[in-house]
This record gives sequence, C-alpha cells and structure tokens, in this order.
Amino acid sequence: MKICIDARMWGIKHTGIGRYIENLIDNLPGDVILIVPPDLKNEPKLAKFKKYYARFHPYSFLAQLEMLWILSFIRPNLLHVPHFTIPVLWLGKMIVTIHDLIKHLSRGRDTTTRHPFLYRVKYLGYLIIVWLAVHRAIHIIVPAKYWKSILEKKYRLNPAKISVTYEGVSPAFL
Repeated sequence: MKICIDARMWGIKHTGIGRYIENLIDNLPGDVILIVPPDLKNEPKLAKFKKYYARFHPYSFLAQLEMLWILSFIRPNLLHVPHFTIPVLWLGKMIVTIHDLIKHLSRGRDTTTRHPFLYRVKYLGYLIIVWLAVHRAIHIIVPAKYWKSILEKKYRLNPAKISVTYEGVSPAFL
C-alpha cells in the first residue's frame, strides 16, 4: 500500500501543527512518501523518506493545483492530510486530522486585520474546505473528545468515522 503524507507544514516554524507533523513522521517507517516544501530537501530527520516538493503556500489556490499535479504522479492508495487544508481536487482516499474548529467559534471583525469583504470571502473558503474535508475523508483524527463531539454534532457524522488520538509530548520536553 502506497501511503503519502502532506508534510508541507512540518517543523516548529508552523507551531502546533508543525510539531504534530514532525512527531508523527518521527515514528513512521521510511516507506511513507512525503510532500514537503523545497526548504526541507536536506533535512536530516526526513532523509529516509521519498519526498516530493510543493512550492506554494498550503492555503493558496495555486497549492490546490500543485497538490493535484503531485498526487497524480504519486498515485497514493491513502493520503493523510494532518490539517483541514485538503487537496480539494484530489478524489483519492484521505484521512484528515482536524485539530480544532476555533475559526468556527471565534469569528467576525474583531478576529481579523483584513478588510471586511476579504475576510468574508476567506472565511467562506475556510468553511467550504472544512466541510469538504470532513465529508470526503474516509476517517478523521482529532486530538480530544471535545472536538470529536463538536464534529459529530455540527456535521452529523458517524462517531465511528472519528478517532481521538491525544497529541503527546515531544521527547525533547521529557
């Protein structure tokens, strides 16, 4: 089985999600394929993995086209997207990690520095991507029972489709 992980947000520069991806990959065998940004080409921690390089920012429109292009070459049996930013045009099997739905709960003028029109357009895009992520994924991973409950209620999902895997402490902090 060919498994691919979208690791474009690998590393602590992407804060919590980056650390999650880094710790996930640290515990995987080398036969997993990674999609990473070009600046990770010589990262020693990723040396054992086959890598494909994505140049565009994960939240951009061009990233959607780029991911479709890359995935058409990889042709994975399963893609793990460790954030809600799924490749919308990819129709293959996906597992997605939804860390939280904070943007669902905290929204409006006080939460942005953008022009109100641009904020509304981007927020609508966010809602569409999250809806697609939870409905297209064959399975969803969340870090807490709270978020599992919210996803079940908000999107009317079967509880069996969602697994809670607590995000542990990195060995660096032990």
